Amino acid sequence: MEIKVFGKKDCGLCEAAKEKLDKMGLEYQVMNIEDFTTHHEGWRDDESVDVTATYYATNSLPIIEIDCECMTYPEAMKKLRRGR
Repeated sequence: MEIKVFGKKDCGLCEAAKEKLDKMGLEYQVMNIEDFTTHHEGWRDDESVDVTATYYATNSLPIIEIDCECMTYPEAMKKLRRGR
């Protein structure tokens, strides 16, 4: 099973997700969402799909990817508990 935790610095839920995965004894890779996103001057006024998706994604962290399937933190924990 391949697990990636997409988060950002100083994100309490991101840290909670990593702690939970550690307690479950699962290996995971930490991915800094800021490495995958860029903002430009006026980005909040840009209504492109990419910018809008990035904005909502960074406000919904962490994003957990399990075997190439992305989900929210609660969804991921439910899936991992069922699979154990």
